[in-house]
Amino acid sequence: MAKIELTDFVRYGELFETYGKLLSEDRQVIMKQYFDYNMTLAEIAKERRVTRQAILDSITKSCQKLDAYEKSLHLLEKKKNLKNSLNELKNLKSLNDINKKVEEILGDI
Repeated sequence: MAKIELTDFVRYGELFETYGKLLSEDRQVIMKQYFDYNMTLAEIAKERRVTRQAILDSITKSCQKLDAYEKSLHLLEKKKNLKNSLNELKNLKSLNDINKKVEEILGDI
């Protein structure tokens, strides 16, 4: 992973928010600096007194782990689907339609 594109940056930020606690404390700090505080690899490396490559390797491996967690658990996908269903539910007017949508959501959980 040479460079993270904007769409990947957002996705890994969401994955980190969902699964970040499963990473080591050291990797959590690096990922938080990179994704939440938008620090560059060079800034993180300088602060931690390691090479830029070491930080890139840590981020790359962390992103791979986050991908593996999502592939196995699908929590982010489920969260997005539930959010979409709840937004649809907000727009329903009849009690009958609301009850059907609630039953659909419960069936998906």
